[in-house]
Amino acid sequence: SASLIQLRELLAKAREQQSQVNTDLKEAREEESRQQEELKRRKGSLFRWFSKRRTAELEAALPVTKAEVTRLTAWEESTKIAVAFEAGDAAQRAYASLVRAFDALKSSDKKWDVTADRTTNKSVERTLADRNVVRHPVTFEFASTDLIQFPGRAMRFENVNGDDILIYPGVAVIPRADGVFALIDIRDLDITLSGVEFQETAGVPRDATVVGQTWAKTNKDGSADRRYKDNHQIPVCLYGQVAFRSQTGLSEEYMVSNANAASAFVEAINAYKKALAETDAPA
Repeated sequence: SASLIQLRELLAKAREQQSQVNTDLKEAREEESRQQEELKRRKGSLFRWFSKRRTAELEAALPVTKAEVTRLTAWEESTKIAVAFEAGDAAQRAYASLVRAFDALKSSDKKWDVTADRTTNKSVERTLADRNVVRHPVTFEFASTDLIQFPGRAMRFENVNGDDILIYPGVAVIPRADGVFALIDIRDLDITLSGVEFQETAGVPRDATVVGQTWAKTNKDGSADRRYKDNHQIPVCLYGQVAFRSQTGLSEEYMVSNANAASAFVEAINAYKKALAETDAPA
């Protein structure tokens, strides 16, 4: 989002500095380890009396190297941006409700990243399903980036074939593999829910609602195609599908076994967006 360009640039500078600090810290730790090993080896050698000068040099150099490691470690830990998210009381309450809704969502028995789908050829595939979906199990969890510090909890949606989405108060943060951050104002996100009746062949999740049965191979009227000897029934589950989209290019869909939890989360995040808009509205 255009309103977040300054924060993105600040994050990019912090990332660059952190990268340099990490490089220096790695070199300092390697040098510390090398000095410790050499000092130990020389002190334990039968010929230690012939290397007193080198031993003394190492004993003098090692504390300096240790101090450099300590300094760089502290610098690494402080190479973060402390962010304070300011909002009115209503928006803060709405965000707290959103966190609770996400807590329930992440506890769903199964979560999948929908990476592809296609229209089925019903007559050829002998199915009543409208679409064939490619999905992969993912994790939803409370997390954060290594550059942003704030006292609350961000919500992480794992992305199988792209970059994870982290929801902070007022902003979605997408850390890219190349070190750049994509930042999207929550109010610029279109977050929708749809109910999906899915023919589940991988085992019914504990919290899923079974809404019907079908056959592995079906006729047009839904009856079993008797030409297939191993034809068997398949449960049809009602899942919640949560979609994230923005005009800046974000397009991600997730399928969740607990449709009620998915519905509650989408309601909570849209209520939070509304509270933010009302906070910003002129009096």
